[in-house]
Amino acid sequence: MNIHHLELFYYVARHGGISEAVRNMPYGIQQPAMSGQIIQLEEFLGVTLFHRRPFELTPQGQELYQFIKPFFDNLNPTADKIRGGVAQSIRIGASEIVLRDHLPIVLQAVRKKFPKLKVTLREGYQPELEEWLQRRDLDLAFTVLDRKPPSGTGTLPLLTWLKKAARSSQRRNSGNATALKTRSSVCPPMNPFTRISRLA
Repeated sequence: MNIHHLELFYYVARHGGISEAVRNMPYGIQQPAMSGQIIQLEEFLGVTLFHRRPFELTPQGQELYQFIKPFFDNLNPTADKIRGGVAQSIRIGASEIVLRDHLPIVLQAVRKKFPKLKVTLREGYQPELEEWLQRRDLDLAFTVLDRKPPSGTGTLPLLTWLKKAARSSQRRNSGNATALKTRSSVCPPMNPFTRISRLA
């Protein structure tokens, strides 16, 4: 059995389809190439692993996913441990406007405190951000909240993460500051950014 085919299937099962898996792969791969290799895996096993539209794992696909999931889930943490420690990383989701106009202020302050922090950014709308949080594909989301946050998540006011230097920048840009105050962050309890915000 080809371990690379298993890795591709892991991402397909985790992200709910081939197109989403392609977007979330840690390295570049084209959708036709991924589809072809998944077909090779299915031909090798002699079963269909998932239904394409709508996406749903078959019983055989679910069994295979549950078998390989612990291995691939723990690859990066194990690599970090072997290298001598746990790497600081966080996956953040937000709208295009927040990523472009507001988040740099927050990240600038946090990176002064944690210069080795690895930040992965992902653009999305509110329903997508909530879904990604619940699937643990994000550690933190910046979004407008007009109701209670999703189950298993908590909220923190955005401005609590800005250092004094960043606050002075906000005062010079009062329009941006007003927009920031209308937004909240949503994150699972005790995710990396929650711990970082308490230290900043």
